[in-house]
Amino acid sequence: MLKNQTLKDVINGNYCVGCGACAFKTSNKMKLNQYGEYIPEFKNNEDSINDDYPHTCPSLKPELNEDILAAEHFIQHAKHDKYIGYHINIYGGYANEEGIRANATSGGMGTWIGIELLRLGLIDGVIHAKKKPDRQAQQPFFTYQISRTEDAIFSGAKTRYHVLEMSEVLNEVKSKEGKYLFVGVPCFCKAVRRLQKTDTTLAERIPFVASLVCGHYKSLNWTLSLGWGTGIHPESLKHFQYRTKAPDIPARSYVFRAFSENGEYRQEDSAKVTGGKFNAGAMMLNACDYCDDVVGETADITIGDAWLPRFDINNGGTNLIITRNPEIDAVISNAHKEGRLQLESVTAQEAFESQAGGFRQRREGLSFRLEKAQKQNVWAPIKRVSPGSIKTSSLRKKIYTERSKVAKKSRQVFVDALIKDSYQHYEKEMSADFKKLRKLELSSSLGTVSINKLKRLVEKVKRTR
Repeated sequence: MLKNQTLKDVINGNYCVGCGACAFKTSNKMKLNQYGEYIPEFKNNEDSINDDYPHTCPSLKPELNEDILAAEHFIQHAKHDKYIGYHINIYGGYANEEGIRANATSGGMGTWIGIELLRLGLIDGVIHAKKKPDRQAQQPFFTYQISRTEDAIFSGAKTRYHVLEMSEVLNEVKSKEGKYLFVGVPCFCKAVRRLQKTDTTLAERIPFVASLVCGHYKSLNWTLSLGWGTGIHPESLKHFQYRTKAPDIPARSYVFRAFSENGEYRQEDSAKVTGGKFNAGAMMLNACDYCDDVVGETADITIGDAWLPRFDINNGGTNLIITRNPEIDAVISNAHKEGRLQLESVTAQEAFESQAGGFRQRREGLSFRLEKAQKQNVWAPIKRVSPGSIKTSSLRKKIYTERSKVAKKSRQVFVDALIKDSYQHYEKEMSADFKKLRKLELSSSLGTVSINKLKRLVEKVKRTR
């Protein structure tokens, strides 16, 4: 029987996602390590940390999993699905209001909901990722900040595939009265919910939590690798935009812009850069290999990309929207009736299908990885998925094994490339691994890809008649 796990086990096992909940709870700080990942920097020995610590860490206390936390908030008014969790309504849609969709990721709903809640007086600000002011080399490109005006919220639009930590901004929330919408990836939302159980101030001041659909978390070094792949040295990379919209850019394409110190930028499809294809898992945090929440089941609203054939043909972008809080659901419903939102109903099955790859990785793949850890007598966080509980084909096992290998190897190889000051070292050492993984993935998904292409063609014909 394994003993109760501690902070030391989480950090030594590389299961820390760097959310900062523990640092906030214990009045400590977070720091970036050499891999571009946040880790806690405790002034005191971990044995002296108070009893609330395990309560806050997303990798500890399995009795406070997503099902339990979500039920406390949503069970009275929402249905439950084994993949997307509790839900009142599910939509595919986008913001009709001028400028929001065009200047945000996908359908612009992440920006719109913050602005709308502020307009209605339901919040005083939005806690979200924004460009770090006066960033210096080796510092993060984005940090959590509070936006208290519509313009400030708007300036925080677009997705950030970039590590964050929330201890500093939560300290600001504690010190300044107000009500806020918190926006984060699923594990951060889970950490906020756990913190709220023992911190009445946070419970009162963060009445709404919005989750982004998450494939996995990327280190700061991944961003540096993309910029370096276009010829901008990590020391000269000043700013980064992960997704770019244009009439000729398909909704599924991840076209980034890397900005140098002189203000110029280089634009490239991430799939054409070594390790740039998101699902390849380059510099994915190890904690993400042990997560089973794709859609942020503890959040009042989930917002992501509606990767469904009927929406893919719209290059402007369409969001998947899952509501769990009746107040937020009413806000969205009213705006739809007023014509300010374009919405189409989506079934729970369609919502699953829109993120099918993520669910395979986080359920089937997780079951396989947990079984491997169990056989090797290595501690891993206890999840809702049991080790070896999902039958997995030999091909899928190879994919999951290779993806984990790529994540771990790229993490170290890129650090070596930085030390050698040679992007070519990263390319040379990793190219064969990425190609091998891609070949395995194509072998597994060939039929599905063909069917989806046909569905998109049918939808395009239907909508152009």
